[in-house]
Amino acid sequence: MASSEKGTQVPQGKKQGQVSKLDGRALFKKWLKAAKKTSSPGVSVYTERSDKRSIGLSILRELLGDHFVGEETILKAGGYSKSAAIIANSLPTNKRVQSGDLGELLATEYLNSETTFAVPIKKLRWKDDRETAMRGNDVIGVDNREKPIRVMKVECKSRAQFSKATVEEAATNLELHDGRPNPSTLAFITKRLYEEKRDDEAKVFQDLQSGGAISAENITHLIFALAGNDPSSHLANWSKSKFHEIKRKSAAIVVQGHGDFVTAVYETHGTKS
Repeated sequence: MASSEKGTQVPQGKKQGQVSKLDGRALFKKWLKAAKKTSSPGVSVYTERSDKRSIGLSILRELLGDHFVGEETILKAGGYSKSAAIIANSLPTNKRVQSGDLGELLATEYLNSETTFAVPIKKLRWKDDRETAMRGNDVIGVDNREKPIRVMKVECKSRAQFSKATVEEAATNLELHDGRPNPSTLAFITKRLYEEKRDDEAKVFQDLQSGGAISAENITHLIFALAGNDPSSHLANWSKSKFHEIKRKSAAIVVQGHGDFVTAVYETHGTKS
């Protein structure tokens, strides 16, 4: 990559002032690979391809800009070089917040790339304090290929050592609101979609707030893990909900040196922790 001011780099093949339309599927095609065998069935585990971390960091660098600022905003600000301060000041420096936000970013890209569910907004753009985690559900995705619409409610956990207690914490959060999406989160998404003139999508989330609009059988819970160890055995024990009609799934990205990896991702924009 070519260097630019304030520690931010202009991606190769991109002229200063330009913004690429990066497809997050590149994460799963160029950096990550699905584990052929896991210690537990029903758990999707992804590991890094051999010697491909630099590719992953390059992709994540652009995704950070898109998730925290937005490519349209970066373009209006004059491109990556001129918007360097905007991007840097939008990224957390607190290690715990960095880790959690990265987990949410990856979970969003996982849903959009590897499932039939789509996440309508990149909600990290609306953080009013970069050092504070956003409240509400971590990620909400919908599959509206058929009626009734199916909803995926996601709880993200990013840990150097993923444990049974981590799974229990995630499961407890997913079971709030009788296992359904947080109404405040649905309202938040609806408002952002209307603001962006995406009225048809907004109407979907507006309708989901009507009483009885989401039946339990059309809800799927997902625990998404960014972990330094293989969490599949712990995730496999999380197979049944107290809400029997709600489906449960889990997915994990396993990276060696979890803490160093998280630091390296944010340092692609010059952000220190």
